[in-house]
Amino acid sequence: MANDTAAAGEAPSAEGGNALTRFWNDLTEGIADSTLVVGALLLGVVLYLCYKAWSGSADEIRKGKIARFQQFLQDQKWRLDRLKLRHPEDFGEEEAVLTNLRTASEAPVYNADWDSAYALERALIERFTAEDAKEIEYDWLRNLEQARTMEIPEFSAYETLPADTPPLDRKLALSKMVADMQWARAEAYAKRKVAVAFVSRTGFLMVVCGVLAGSFLYIDPPFVDAGKFSGLDFAVISGAFGASFFMLARSQNALSGSTYSEIRRSLDWPLLFIRLTFGAAAAAALYFFFETDLLGGQLAPDLNEIKYEGVGGANNSAARVPNQDMALLFFWSFLAGFSERLVPSLLRGKEEEIVKVKQKA
Repeated sequence: MANDTAAAGEAPSAEGGNALTRFWNDLTEGIADSTLVVGALLLGVVLYLCYKAWSGSADEIRKGKIARFQQFLQDQKWRLDRLKLRHPEDFGEEEAVLTNLRTASEAPVYNADWDSAYALERALIERFTAEDAKEIEYDWLRNLEQARTMEIPEFSAYETLPADTPPLDRKLALSKMVADMQWARAEAYAKRKVAVAFVSRTGFLMVVCGVLAGSFLYIDPPFVDAGKFSGLDFAVISGAFGASFFMLARSQNALSGSTYSEIRRSLDWPLLFIRLTFGAAAAAALYFFFETDLLGGQLAPDLNEIKYEGVGGANNSAARVPNQDMALLFFWSFLAGFSERLVPSLLRGKEEEIVKVKQKA
């Protein structure tokens, strides 16, 4: 009795080991051991090269950011030196801030305090007086060209500023324009960060759905027991996979024309999961439509015939390919998740047909 209990307790681990062994055998069937060793070495080399390329790119990006920040600080030093030539009073506070920023930017760990740098820029502009009319005019024209390049929304108001505007009034306009440019840069940076997070999350969801679809086929293959595999789980996961692919495919165009707040709202996990759920539900609805007379034709799969083509036992899955019905099931499930309008349009079309039939009756 104890031996039977022990054997029963060992069964799950043995079954798990058999599953892993079967998976490895399926994966390496027909491949020589020497080929596996060479493949493992090549894979290691490829991973190493990918790591070097990634680290090199990250280092170049870091250098570019440092150079941009240091150039901005150099511009502020130039403005400060111009002010000191005309105003002998002490600029110790501004010089100390500038020195600290330049020292931090040259440290081994990149540290760009853009908030303090922007505050310093505005503070130096505020130090201009009526005697600095030429300096104000020069800074005005220089920043006006940058504002034109950045296409800030308020540019038209600054461009139409009269040429005979008094120096102090122009200084106030210059200060406001610089603040608007700083805000536009900060918003553009935040938008890029949020866009990267959005693409990363949708890409992660797409990989997860793809792995789940493949796992369902491996765990519940249609060629082992034809009566066991209904294809519903495969269709649902394929619909979610299509929805995640849609979000990733449209991200580039959608994000470029959206504001920061719009991108930030679309980044929330609940909204992403709602979109996946919609794709999975649409694929499930379409799956059941195939068993009715509402949908038919050569492009509709026969759910009773979904299987793999080929010969061999269950351990020979590598030599098998999906038949036409199984491929059509994946295609329609993926399309139902990818297109938000497919299943709703089908429902509206069938509803109109039913109404017409009832009216004739």
